[in-house]
Amino acid sequence: MVVVDAQYVEPYAVDLAVQRKSVANSNGNFTVVDVNGNLLFNIKDTLFSFHDRHILYDASDKPVLTFKKKLRSIHGRWQAFKGESATHKDLLFSVKKSAAPKYETDLDVFLVENKEETTSDCKVTGDWETKSCNVYAQDGSTILAEVHEKQNITNVVVGKETFGITVYPDVDYVFIVALVVILTEIKSYDSSKKKKNKKKKMEKEVEVEKEKEKKSSDSSEDDDKKVTEKGVEIKESAEEILLQVNQQTKGEEEEEEEEEEEEEEKEVDDDGYSLDDSVSDSDSDFDSEDDDKDKEEPKIDLDQNNEEDDEESSSTSEESPTNKQ
Repeated sequence: MVVVDAQYVEPYAVDLAVQRKSVANSNGNFTVVDVNGNLLFNIKDTLFSFHDRHILYDASDKPVLTFKKKLRSIHGRWQAFKGESATHKDLLFSVKKSAAPKYETDLDVFLVENKEETTSDCKVTGDWETKSCNVYAQDGSTILAEVHEKQNITNVVVGKETFGITVYPDVDYVFIVALVVILTEIKSYDSSKKKKNKKKKMEKEVEVEKEKEKKSSDSSEDDDKKVTEKGVEIKESAEEILLQVNQQTKGEEEEEEEEEEEEEEKEVDDDGYSLDDSVSDSDSDFDSEDDDKDKEEPKIDLDQNNEEDDEESSSTSEESPTNKQ
């Protein structure tokens, strides 16, 4: 199966190792070596590209294949071109996510001759997290290549970003390497997107929690305000009740005082004596004495008059015999 060039097709199985660099360097983002650790390809990013454009170079630094992400694609389609070209006349194949995926990893591959794209020419399925994926032919059962974690290749550091590829006989291994690198980029993009979505979700949850706390705080303030208002109402009601009780007590005390005064007056009436009566009696005694004095004085005058009359009578009687003589 020739897709890129017949020189990359071998009659035997080819084992390769692909290592992704955590930081891009002069050797590129990806390096591909054979079983002996010999460098076969470098894959480099194109700077200032909005298409996630990558170029695969051979060991002599000659561009072999260019593949890039297509803009405005619903299923995240990638396209591969011959050499450094990115024009449609040099298009070799395209890759996109399956519209009805049955596996964690499910890509459809369409060769340039497949214009209708009613069925895919190849499929990539499996579990990328465990680096356990297969590339199948159009029939869906013939394996063209396998992706796995284990590799018996020298001068390669085994790690998360290193994985092995076994390309079956008579299959273009540059084509397979390009598919695997595209798959890596798709998964990397999906992971980054998930992280962003997760971050947004967490930020949204934080905002929701803050809003809940704010509402709870406002509700608590309202409750405190209501409690305060209720307390004020209770206090005012208590003060009003206390005032009423004081007024009632005061009224009862006044009534008791009045009753006591009435009882005292009643007791005085029963005894027939009071301070006013005493004063009145004294005044009456003084008046009686004055009346007696008045009565005695005329008596004295009357006696005096009687004495005078007696004297006059006596003198008259003495004179009377003389006259008679």
